Amino acid sequence: MFRPMPLLVASALALVALGGYDVLRDARGPAAAAGPQPASVAEPATLAVTRLPLGEVVTSAGATLYRFARATARPAKSTCVGQCALTWPPMLSSGGPPKLDGVTPALVGIVVRPDGTEQLTLAGWPLYRYSGDTAPGETRGEGMGGGAWHAVGPTGKPAAATKPAGASTSAPTRPAPALAPAPRPGPAPPPAAPAPNDAGGETGGYGY
Repeated sequence: MFRPMPLLVASALALVALGGYDVLRDARGPAAAAGPQPASVAEPATLAVTRLPLGEVVTSAGATLYRFARATARPAKSTCVGQCALTWPPMLSSGGPPKLDGVTPALVGIVVRPDGTEQLTLAGWPLYRYSGDTAPGETRGEGMGGGAWHAVGPTGKPAAATKPAGASTSAPTRPAPALAPAPRPGPAPPPAAPAPNDAGGETGGYGY
């Protein structure tokens, strides 16, 4: 009976000699044989306090962040879903702590959305961007939705509500003129001589 084993061994040796080591080692090649490659790590989200004409606003990569009055902070609940989330994209967590600049770490958290994604919160309020803001620092979403949407300040309150007293986005008014200093009082005049009374005596008081 014919046995082709020596021929197969010879063929295998010929492949090795011609550089066909990967064929015998692993048909998938060296990269696959090395095992699964580590997944790339997503860049952490950023939250920063930016001073805008509206006040101190929390931004992410320059984009203004908003809070939705119809959401809840205690407990945190994200209620903008579906078509709403297309107009107001949620600020999602990258899976790790965000990079903070001017934001108190204890105020930052996450809430799980109905679709299972994790959304960043500030003082319990879910954070959103506005699709109508096309340039860094824009706040076109302020007051939209019948006053339900507001740019969020560093404490989680609406930024416009935390603007320092007297701050204004209009041109400053002319300052009032300074008051002239009051004149210093001079030395008191010497007391006047007592005047005689009708009985030839003197009065008991001075003449002023």
